[in-house]
Amino acid sequence: MASKEKIIKYLAYKGISQRKFSLKTGLSEGILRAGKDLGVDKMRVIKEHCPDLNMDWVIYDEGDMLLPDQVEEPASSYAKSPEEKSLKQFVFECIEEYLLKRKVK
Repeated sequence: MASKEKIIKYLAYKGISQRKFSLKTGLSEGILRAGKDLGVDKMRVIKEHCPDLNMDWVIYDEGDMLLPDQVEEPASSYAKSPEEKSLKQFVFECIEEYLLKRKVK
């Protein structure tokens, strides 16, 4: 599996759309669809914004997708109401919604 495919798998596991990933990282939306592979500069940005992603897994296919001390439940296990979500997930969604509305105007 190529690095881009692994990042797409990670995003699916976390319940993050490629659009949201693009907004979060500042990378173009097509970065995971176009071209051959990601350069070092883009990998650094991804590492900075996805601290739980095991870069050894992405690059060398070694270890698990998530770093051992960063493992979380998949996004699909989050409940739908804000009261039942983790504060981190709720805040992340609010910020993304704000950015999307701001970008549309």
